[in-house]
Amino acid sequence: MNLHNQIFLRKSVRKYQAEPLEASTLQEIADFIGTMRPLLPEVSIGHRFAVPREVKGMLTPKAPHFVVISGEAQPYRDLCAGFLFQQLDLYLSVRGLGACWLGVTKGREKSTGASDILSICFGAPVGDGTRTVDAFKRKSLAEISTGEDSRLEAARLAPSGRNLQPWHFIAAGGLIHVYKEIPGKLWAKLYNLEELDAGIALCHLALATEAEGGTFRFETGRQDVPPAPGGFIYVGTVTG
Repeated sequence: MNLHNQIFLRKSVRKYQAEPLEASTLQEIADFIGTMRPLLPEVSIGHRFAVPREVKGMLTPKAPHFVVISGEAQPYRDLCAGFLFQQLDLYLSVRGLGACWLGVTKGREKSTGASDILSICFGAPVGDGTRTVDAFKRKSLAEISTGEDSRLEAARLAPSGRNLQPWHFIAAGGLIHVYKEIPGKLWAKLYNLEELDAGIALCHLALATEAEGGTFRFETGRQDVPPAPGGFIYVGTVTG
């Protein structure tokens, strides 16, 4: 199953057929989640499946299924959640299903021992669940990156809250340094998932690395990194 190719086809789907998916399909999705690889193995990210009556959030689409993503407060939690579950987003698209990240939709009941971060809704889409690259509404590479690396195009196409693309990449010497935007005080009260968005982009970088025959590696806490652009803060570095 080629998740990398789906980067250039997927789209966020907000209209779904009302019928739930077959139980066998849901089991296959659950099985796939069990195979997803983490960004940082020491950071634990949880999930649970839910139906519409079990979630709440403004402007939640009328989808038949949800995955509520959760985790205990810890460094890089949101980064790891974005990396992990973007694999699911792409998998669902490969399967011909629709999906959409929902930044404010959470479970009505609190998960045990962890806080809900956000949800992904999914189901059979109404209409086409894919698109061509020219239909993506994204910033140019020059707006989100410095330096050249062929893998950056995959990161450019990553979804983010309101398509803000709150990241910057500096490519140099085969490395890609990753930075997230620091929101203004007012915006921080409305949206605080910049790190999760960066994790989604990192998932695309991982798939692009492997598509080119490389081995994806990611490090945090490096000191030998270029200064962060104005309004951004360092997250980590893709070293492979």
